[in-house]
Amino acid sequence: MDTDEDGTPDVNQLPLDNAARLAAKELYEDYYLASVSSDNVPWTGDEPSCDAGDIPEATKDKIFMRLAYFRKAVGLHNDILENTSKSEKAQKSALMMQANGTLDHSPPNSWKCFSDDGQEGAGNSLLAMTRNAPAIDAYIRDHGSSNGPVGHRRWLLWPRLQEVGIGNTERANAIWVLGNAGTPPEDAPEFIAWPPEGYVPRTQVYSRWSFSIRNADFTATRVSMRDQNGNSVNLSLEELDNAYGDRTIVWVPEGINTSSSDDLAYTVTLEEVDLNGTLRDFTYEVILFDVNR
Repeated sequence: MDTDEDGTPDVNQLPLDNAARLAAKELYEDYYLASVSSDNVPWTGDEPSCDAGDIPEATKDKIFMRLAYFRKAVGLHNDILENTSKSEKAQKSALMMQANGTLDHSPPNSWKCFSDDGQEGAGNSLLAMTRNAPAIDAYIRDHGSSNGPVGHRRWLLWPRLQEVGIGNTERANAIWVLGNAGTPPEDAPEFIAWPPEGYVPRTQVYSRWSFSIRNADFTATRVSMRDQNGNSVNLSLEELDNAYGDRTIVWVPEGINTSSSDDLAYTVTLEEVDLNGTLRDFTYEVILFDVNR
């Protein structure tokens, strides 16, 4: 194996699979781990006085970095910008969610700390009872019985997403994602999947798997999976819902091993994806790996 002058392996000389694994590991370290925050003062507001406050730029940078990790992992490399006006309203939304201890995209004016700006923000934002960068994980995970369509994931991984507003308190988060859709980046992949094609840290593989293409019709699509030994993986499909981002099909596979320290490959096949009247099949491989190895 060739090495650079400093003695480190030359990635360009590694076998393709090893190079891809190393690239996925470096992405995780440079963006995911780098966005872990030890800041214990993420918010300058005050709930009793209904002061929405703000968050330090360093905290906001970590949130953007965590978002960039997931977008880069699926092949989206465009920068997402902050709209400060949307952030101000999202901040008031996050305050309302914290003050009332629940999430609502249409909060009533009887709520504690209600404001018209906060209500507008709530109607245009993803909402979570989680703060800082981990809120992005919660949106991508999309856990819970009401999140079968993985709408939060679809908005954050939407190729046409251009800007967001960020609200964040001690216990709540709001990310304004609606409006001002742009064109996908020129190097956007043909489809967006989570977990993505190729190597992905096993800790970022969640129960719901998804596959998105703009304007696709998944009504007749069949999804199947096999493990690296060729065994069929049982799975169940979530109900189709076209209300979020690009058209998406979601399924829940059984028995996915996310605890092994070995690299584990799963092959995904989608048959009869209708793209503007043309039926297409897609097959790709997802390889779970341990970032500590």
